[in-house]
Amino acid sequence: VEAKGLTKDTLFVFVTDNGWTPGTRRHKTQKDFFHHIKESKRSPFEDGLRTPILLSWPGVIKPRTHEALVSSVDLVPTILAATGNRNGIKDRPGVDLMPSAKGAAKLNAKRAVYGEIYPGDATSLGRPSRDIAYRWIRDGAFKLIVPHSHKEDFPWGGYLANTALFNLRDDPGEKNNLAANPKQSKRLAGMKAKLDRWWTPGDDSGVPKPGR
Repeated sequence: VEAKGLTKDTLFVFVTDNGWTPGTRRHKTQKDFFHHIKESKRSPFEDGLRTPILLSWPGVIKPRTHEALVSSVDLVPTILAATGNRNGIKDRPGVDLMPSAKGAAKLNAKRAVYGEIYPGDATSLGRPSRDIAYRWIRDGAFKLIVPHSHKEDFPWGGYLANTALFNLRDDPGEKNNLAANPKQSKRLAGMKAKLDRWWTPGDDSGVPKPGR
């Protein structure tokens, strides 16, 4: 791109599919390779979920670090807006990140972000309720994780058996589950309601079917 002189006309987006924190267990055959810890890749914990999204557009985007929460679902409206196709943003999930990237606006610090965890292999495309393992919501400093089991007695992956609420500001390692704390009952109920409004397993009517 640089050799062709196209950098000023190109939006570069860097994103990864999951977090990865190395553990202490060495790989048997690959030198200097360590397996990831259980709490990272594929898990509903921050080591597996929270990854950076980097945007670069020389001359357009102002280099800086934004601490507010964003999501990979923001990439489609962001890229559409960058191409001038604002009509394509309508009724799509996600937020256009270009105004904040250009320094013209601030990200919404009160915005909640959501996600879900599935086994490596889906049993039925277009029917996520059949495979959902964990749903989560991050709202400010707090994070709620709701596990889902199916035929097995324990949710897939064995990360959590019960609903968990963490204060990531005070407990970044997600060790102190506050879900049973009476002082957090109102917060837990409110976050659970937000999560259910985002998506409640059992209702797959709004999920695009394969081939569409």
